[in-house]
Amino acid sequence: MSNVWMRRYIPSSTALKCFEASVRHLSFTKAAEELYLTQSAVSRQIRNLEEFLARDLFIRLNKRLVLTGSGAAYYKEVVPLLDGMESACLRMLHREDEKITLTISSLPTLASYWLMPRLAEFQAEHPQFQVKVQSLDDAAKIDPDNIDIILHYGGDHWPRAVSHQLIREQVVAVCSPELLTRIGGEEHKEWHVEDVTLFPFLHLSSRINAWPDWMVAQGLESGSFSGASFAHFHMVLEAAKNGMGIAILPSILAERSLQTGDLVAPFGEQVTTPHEYLLSYPADKADLEQVMIFRDWLLAKMKAS
Repeated sequence: MSNVWMRRYIPSSTALKCFEASVRHLSFTKAAEELYLTQSAVSRQIRNLEEFLARDLFIRLNKRLVLTGSGAAYYKEVVPLLDGMESACLRMLHREDEKITLTISSLPTLASYWLMPRLAEFQAEHPQFQVKVQSLDDAAKIDPDNIDIILHYGGDHWPRAVSHQLIREQVVAVCSPELLTRIGGEEHKEWHVEDVTLFPFLHLSSRINAWPDWMVAQGLESGSFSGASFAHFHMVLEAAKNGMGIAILPSILAERSLQTGDLVAPFGEQVTTPHEYLLSYPADKADLEQVMIFRDWLLAKMKAS
């Protein structure tokens, strides 16, 4: 027999919601307050449900409401179904079926201090994409099936990936304005590159040669570089902003803090390193709309800057 004319034997959703709330509160009055109904409306819905099921769900003892055995068994089966219906509705409300997902994996500090200020502009220009940003903590664990774009530090080039240079790395010595005042006093107006030796140094533990290389590039003699060491660039950047010392930071990461005045760079010019920042994507995704548009957009931004 065809199912076209079959009618599901299911009570109304209002009756089920009234039943569930009444069980939790053991009160029609409190259930009514929660559901923005009158007490009589809730009582009527429960009565209709009991007639539908041909059994009592509650015993009414004076002003007390007691769940029957049948009511308890029904509640146990109905609640998971209501939860499932609610979850399905919430998932549907938050679906982005009409949008194409663009998944970007980026070095955490690069994402926080460089990508985010640009991403809002991209999203405004291309609202057809649902952007997802993941942290690139371990290059060896990259799953190309679940990532469209990778923003990373060179020269890590992945097999079967296409890479484009975003920018050659330049580094700059930065510190907080407060640290300058603390070391030089209010009247100290001009700083020279050799004055860095007056300050405590900050280090990234994975770049032990950052300070010696910067000194050589500035024409200074390499010396002792004692100071606090940190595991990640965002830690070094925050330490510098909070006056712990002078840090050698990639300009691409320090630019926003320099613009806001949280950091200053009075010690010499930027120094170009042999390294680079890259935009990469799996070769088999080169023709995807989201990859092509984001790639062309970001490379154009970098060319114009």
